[in-house]
Amino acid sequence: MSESKIQVKVGIVEFAGEGEQEWLAKQLDKILEKVPDLLKIEVSNSFKPETGTTGSNPAGSGTSGISGLSVLNIAGKLSSKSGSDLAISAAAYLHFVENKISFIRDDISSTMKKATGIYKDSYLANLTKILAQLEKSSTFLKSGSTYSLSANKVNELDAILSK
Repeated sequence: MSESKIQVKVGIVEFAGEGEQEWLAKQLDKILEKVPDLLKIEVSNSFKPETGTTGSNPAGSGTSGISGLSVLNIAGKLSSKSGSDLAISAAAYLHFVENKISFIRDDISSTMKKATGIYKDSYLANLTKILAQLEKSSTFLKSGSTYSLSANKVNELDAILSK
């Protein structure tokens, strides 16, 4: 039989092999059976109980409870009633749940739309004005066409959303 090579990576699990196809197939099947358990170990190891933060959040903030919230949940916790409130909720979702330090206008608008029941088309029509107001109030920081939450706002939102 001919020699074959294979390399597969799923999360922290990586398998590389070289040999006969039949042998490689058996080894790969063994690894694939273990992948779900190994990935559970990876997820549990990425949680740091002493700080309450996940190791995967590049912003270095947010608790595990926040990471499971939807945009609608966040908007509810923040009592969002206006376009700027919903833009802040969308930014909080992007920051804490999707672990994005910065985001573009399209990210904010598409995330706002996910808050069904709260989102209104007029918010999108006024988004330029809303973003300018949030930038002026130092809630959002802008660099080119990219937005991010200010450090003060991140801390404020973290305190509210962690409850």
